[in-house]
Amino acid sequence: MRGRELTLRVLSIVLGLVLATLLAEVIARGYTQLGTEAGRRIASRDPWAVLYEPFGEFGYRESPGKIERYYNGTHAVFNAMGFRGPLVRVEKPAGTYRIVLLGGSTTFGYGVNDDETIDAHMRRRLPTQFSGVCVEVVNLALGGYDSYQDYERMRVDGTRLAPDLVVINSGINDVRNAQYPDLTYPPDPRTLIWEHAMRRMREESKHGPSLWTLALHYSYLTRVPPYALELWRQRRGLHAITVAEAHGSAVDYFEVNVVRTIELALKTGAAVILSTPPSALSTRNKPSDPPEKSYWIKDAGTTEEYRRRLGARMGEIARRQSRAGQRVSHVSHSLPPEQFLDDAHLTSVGNESVARNLMEAATPYLRAALQGTRGGEVLCPPS
Repeated sequence: MRGRELTLRVLSIVLGLVLATLLAEVIARGYTQLGTEAGRRIASRDPWAVLYEPFGEFGYRESPGKIERYYNGTHAVFNAMGFRGPLVRVEKPAGTYRIVLLGGSTTFGYGVNDDETIDAHMRRRLPTQFSGVCVEVVNLALGGYDSYQDYERMRVDGTRLAPDLVVINSGINDVRNAQYPDLTYPPDPRTLIWEHAMRRMREESKHGPSLWTLALHYSYLTRVPPYALELWRQRRGLHAITVAEAHGSAVDYFEVNVVRTIELALKTGAAVILSTPPSALSTRNKPSDPPEKSYWIKDAGTTEEYRRRLGARMGEIARRQSRAGQRVSHVSHSLPPEQFLDDAHLTSVGNESVARNLMEAATPYLRAALQGTRGGEVLCPPS
């Protein structure tokens, strides 16, 4: 009799745990449908719905076919080749002038739709400014990219596209690297964001999904602890950057990666425009304002000063390359506050302003191409 009672108790406990787990799962799923930021982030932790995929040695890029949605109702569509914008043939069509953009989320077009990005504005404006030009603008930028990720994207994807012009619009996310002393390169493991997730994805592409990955995919409840851990790490990370000294080695690290990317571009026969992204830190924030973004160092003033150091170094690189006879130039951008979504990302109008500046910097290279000074090529031959 006692044995039967014990069995019933155990079964009752097990049944209670199962029912409680099922109820918790229903609650977790219901919470994600309420439209809250926390609910959205819990739902997004499905490992089979990750927006990015690993490539190269330590790189990440867009997962083909995925859509990234933003807080303001805009979205980005990732095409079948793993970038944003219209598809192109890997082998460049005859008579086509191809421009490749590299950079972080500002260049990618965070917070605007696909027809409002820098590259979209360039595609519309270039044919009207240069009649007879068949132009393709390929946006290989992505959120979070620092100068090393620019290099890796150029090495793997950019070189095979045989660009005529490469624009490196970089110098925002490298600020976050200033928290690390004595950077080694390239790359310093401390600078590789999301590498843990990319490493897991590389392993699972070889051996199949783990039990934990399957649990995260099928159960919303299992996503709650990782979300809580993410919040804790974010708060700890922002605090660490807040108190960190801005170390100078990140400027040298930035230069090494930029120069290596330039060398890759020049080997393909492309000209290079180095571009310092615009900043609204000095107009939207007081110098002493605390960090709001993961790349900030100590406060707004320190962050803006470091961004200017990176921009100045980029200008020095361009001048040095130009004196050596290379087709490398530099352009910086100064925009009014109303053309920013925040301290770094731009509205459609802001992206159009940057596009105009880049087109002006590209004018000498485009004119040379139209005049047939590069091997006698003729752009846009009659069909």
